[in-house]
Amino acid sequence: MAAPTYHDLLEKTSRDLPKFQDLLQFLYEFDWIHNFVTTRFFVDEVWRHMPEEWHNVLMAMSMGELNGLPFESHQDKPHFPESLTRFLQMSHKLSLPRDQVDILSKKPVDPNLKRGMSPKKLHEVTTMSAVVKETAEKAGCDVIVDVGSGLGYLDQVLHKCYGYSVVGVEGCDGHVERAEKRSAKQDLQYGCICNVAFNLEQTREHLTTFQDRVSEAVRNLKPCVHSQKAVNNPRQVDSKLISEKDRKCQAGALAQDEIPNLDDMYSGKHVCPERCLGSYVFDHNDVSDNKAETVAIVSGMCQDGNESTHTTPNLHNNDIRQGYPETGDVPVEVSSSEERRVCMIGLHCCGDLTPTMLWYFLHMSSMRSLCLVSCCYHKMSFSEESNRFNSFPLSEDCLTAYTDLKLQHPAWSLRPVSFRLAAQETRSRWRAQTEADHDTHVRHVAYRGILELFCMEAKVNQLDRKVIRKADFSSFDAFSQSIVTGLDVGSEVRAEYLRHLQELYARHKPHFCYVEVITCLQVLVQPVLETLLQLDRHAYLMEHGVAAQLVPIFQENISPRNITLIANKQ
Repeated sequence: MAAPTYHDLLEKTSRDLPKFQDLLQFLYEFDWIHNFVTTRFFVDEVWRHMPEEWHNVLMAMSMGELNGLPFESHQDKPHFPESLTRFLQMSHKLSLPRDQVDILSKKPVDPNLKRGMSPKKLHEVTTMSAVVKETAEKAGCDVIVDVGSGLGYLDQVLHKCYGYSVVGVEGCDGHVERAEKRSAKQDLQYGCICNVAFNLEQTREHLTTFQDRVSEAVRNLKPCVHSQKAVNNPRQVDSKLISEKDRKCQAGALAQDEIPNLDDMYSGKHVCPERCLGSYVFDHNDVSDNKAETVAIVSGMCQDGNESTHTTPNLHNNDIRQGYPETGDVPVEVSSSEERRVCMIGLHCCGDLTPTMLWYFLHMSSMRSLCLVSCCYHKMSFSEESNRFNSFPLSEDCLTAYTDLKLQHPAWSLRPVSFRLAAQETRSRWRAQTEADHDTHVRHVAYRGILELFCMEAKVNQLDRKVIRKADFSSFDAFSQSIVTGLDVGSEVRAEYLRHLQELYARHKPHFCYVEVITCLQVLVQPVLETLLQLDRHAYLMEHGVAAQLVPIFQENISPRNITLIANKQ
């Protein structure tokens, strides 16, 4: 059966989507699977929350069987207890489809434009650019505003392959400078890509400034000579800007993309084995508030491996929904006939950036369509005092369901640790894990869990910035030696620390077998958590009169954050 196309999914109605009440009830009922910090695996004795009837079945499964469990139909397991069968059924029913749709308008990319892109980035940029083209075309947009534009990979492809003028908005001055240098080397028409340094914040003042900056940039953009629209309307093109190099750039005239063998690259054979519980590829940003979280935190990258410095908003309001009417149309000014129609896009919008972009989108009359991919949900602003996120729930529908559930269970709430799981790997890479991969994962989770327990029992505070190398996880002896080496303590205290660590290892070695079983259950809960967040944002737009759809545009095994929020103002 052929995959649905992008247009097929745009025709689907919200009646096919899971209900917030069902999503939240499921997450409440199975809170023990997702609401814990990985390093507290032994401190909290997570496995003890597993129902006894689940324990007997799951612990008897081989690693190969656990790999396949997230994909199997409940009918295939008649010996499963009813409660486990129901869990499997609900996890599938409450998850959005993740199979990539067919992108019919995807174009080949100039080999020059591919330079510097990883296979994952190349897949995302080539696919996203085609989806943006279809989204902008449907809304009659002739300008793209890319928020969090980074080094400009996507913008350059949108310009050269699809004929769009683009404004790149980036919060890091260094990225803006590098994007401009890269554009200068790409044989691009002068004046069709403008890079603006700006950090989005959810305030009226910043919104006004953003409108002014973007409007000025759009006014200064030159019509793209590669655009069929510009070619058909020569008066729109400044002939002085058409260089010989520009004339040579013809969209779609280049050789077909030759992407590396992604099936091998993302089959699990080359996946870094340093995975945390709930993540099947090592998360360099897996930071908790626990003092034992000592694995090297050296990357400036967000969860999907993209620059995390870009355009990170600061939410000053406690409620991003503030300022909107409870019902009615989008609160924007009427667009003038002279105003350019803009498509706002974002690839890997981290933390609060997606909610802030939605807020800007609703307030700006020039923004007619939207196409964005979110990531790093756990980085959304969270108030420990009020025990709530500033930008979740966004929609009235989700807020009502969440409030009703909390009235029944006041002590329960969703927290960043759960949304960290929502931003982790999906089931496709879990299925590819080998026995060696599982063994490595168990050691990483278990050793860090023992370290957390040690810090708590020994009241050790000197390990806050301790860096643990990959080689240190080869054995527990190597791990424990790495922990105590360099501590500013005497030899006798160091020896006592080693003895304590070895005692904890012996005590909890029998519990190592639970690590992959719990991880498998997290693989089943992950898409439910992500579905909740995505549907909340979808409903938020729909409540304000904006037609929106959620479409999986990337191959899930290449880019786990493959669900794109696409919207058009009526």
